[in-house]
Amino acid sequence: MKMPDLKRSIDKNTNDKSSAEKNIPKQIKIFSQQLTFRRFAIIGFFLVLIVLSFLVIKPFISALLAAAIFAYMLFPIHKWFSERLRSKSLSALIICVLVILVLVLLIWLIAQFLLKDTFNLYMSIQKLDLPTIIDKILSVFLSSSSEVGRQVTVTIQSTVISLIAKLMIAIGDMLEKSPQIILGLFITFFGLYYFLRDGEALKQQIIELLPFRKKIKEQFYSKFKRITKGVIFGSIVVGLIQGIVAGIGFFIFQAPSPLLLTFLAIFISILPLIGPWLVWLPVSIVMIAQGNVFFGILLLVYGLSVVSTVDNIIRPMIVGKRAKISEMVVLIGMLGGLPIFGIVGLVIGPMILEFLLTLLDYYRKGGIENL
Repeated sequence: MKMPDLKRSIDKNTNDKSSAEKNIPKQIKIFSQQLTFRRFAIIGFFLVLIVLSFLVIKPFISALLAAAIFAYMLFPIHKWFSERLRSKSLSALIICVLVILVLVLLIWLIAQFLLKDTFNLYMSIQKLDLPTIIDKILSVFLSSSSEVGRQVTVTIQSTVISLIAKLMIAIGDMLEKSPQIILGLFITFFGLYYFLRDGEALKQQIIELLPFRKKIKEQFYSKFKRITKGVIFGSIVVGLIQGIVAGIGFFIFQAPSPLLLTFLAIFISILPLIGPWLVWLPVSIVMIAQGNVFFGILLLVYGLSVVSTVDNIIRPMIVGKRAKISEMVVLIGMLGGLPIFGIVGLVIGPMILEFLLTLLDYYRKGGIENL
């Protein structure tokens, strides 16, 4: 090969190599763009699935949260059964059946009491002379009550009619929503079964998915346990106190069978969202309807002003002390969580606020890197 041809060949190879080297960053850039697009596409698809999944389970969130909380409460019993039966599935099934039986028994007992009280109230109202009762009530406070009594009678009659109309609407709404209530209970017990059976594995998976340091995950789980136990313990203690306070009123204001009513008030007070008003309110109305006007009104006022306020004052203190969190967090969390999550909001509300405060505390100490 001649020298000029050799030189041209070398120059050409050099140019090709230089061109290839220039193309390498371009190829890397294209590949990086492809990876970025793929990453965003995966994240976008993942977010879409999360939103759609949330919409699917949204009607059952409260039921599933209730199932998870009940599963945590009943897990020691499940562990005891599963060790002896050597079957987690059978143990979970037995516990679900027992819970259903207890729930049915509670509903039957409460229904028996309500039906009896409602019947007594109905029979008393049939014999009720409202103007005479109003005169008796006002005579306690006023020397002359005839004109005032007539005005109050008209007001009370219109109020009673309005309350009856609202009660009929509420009963109609309850009957209309009964399929949803039954479905919610079914989801709760179905979830309870699976949370009991697969709870340990599910807990580990959730902990692994949380994008936080190990110490924060451990704090979350510790707070979950403390708050759940605190709310359960608080419900029992507050129920006992409320029932006893209501019982004092039954004895002082000469309610019929005060000891029996006290035990019933204690039992019903322990149940969330029910409370002792289900006892003292019908009893006070029956007493008024039967002619025991003075003590019936005093019991009604006592129930509204004393018994009903015990819960709001004592519960945050007991739960906060037991769960080792602020009483303000407990009060705001319960009051805010109740209308959003229903009965499980008593646990979920304070828990959400406490989790947020925990993250803010870690962020304050070390920024986002500390999380």
